[in-house]
Amino acid sequence: MGGKKIRIVLTPGETLPDVDVWLVVDLLRASSTAVAFFEHGGKKILPVSSVEEARRLKANLGDNWILMGERKALPIEGFDLGNSPLAFEYVHLKDKAGAVMTTSNGTLAYLKAASTGKAVFVAAARNAYHAARRALKLKDTVGILCAGKEGRLALDDCLCAGLLLEEILKMAGNVDLDDGAKVVSALWEFYGKDLGKGVYMSESAKLLMELGMKEDIEYCCKVNCSFVVPTVVLLEGRPCLLLQE
Repeated sequence: MGGKKIRIVLTPGETLPDVDVWLVVDLLRASSTAVAFFEHGGKKILPVSSVEEARRLKANLGDNWILMGERKALPIEGFDLGNSPLAFEYVHLKDKAGAVMTTSNGTLAYLKAASTGKAVFVAAARNAYHAARRALKLKDTVGILCAGKEGRLALDDCLCAGLLLEEILKMAGNVDLDDGAKVVSALWEFYGKDLGKGVYMSESAKLLMELGMKEDIEYCCKVNCSFVVPTVVLLEGRPCLLLQE
């Protein structure tokens, strides 16, 4: 796997570089929630940018679809679920056609990566090894897009990108790193390659702690415990998260 290139985008407002495949990271919590959704038998997720669009789409699709998402980490009024990866313990997803999802940061990042026309995988700590492995199979240049927080850099996403980078470096030979990759590598080393230690210092984690959602953080910080790697594809002209071989 020699000759690989890694390009890491730290904030969602940056111009995206030309890559062959994207890994999109929103550790707390959209990426982790998407992985959990498919682990529990979910079929597809339609990511949308706004609450209004999510409600319209759900109304058109019917009662067999779940409406889920958050704003400022809290469930949205009238939605079936928020953005907690733990919620699927109590929902029978196998009986549902899919979910319409909108979050403050993650779904926007999925849509931005999908707009490039390149392959897009959803990455989190839980599926870091398998997401990195899938990405490395596709040509030479791997991009990692951090969803950030309200348009700004998010420490938790940067640390997860550092974890993904480490997984890539274990598998690949000669790797060319851009400045973004060097930054997340330095952060990863600074926190002693301890994801939880760094994540709990982030603004996102502090907000979830204030809201009594510590268990969500603990769930999202577990590393390499899932082989599920959602893929963003176009379904009838609309970006959609699915599981593909």
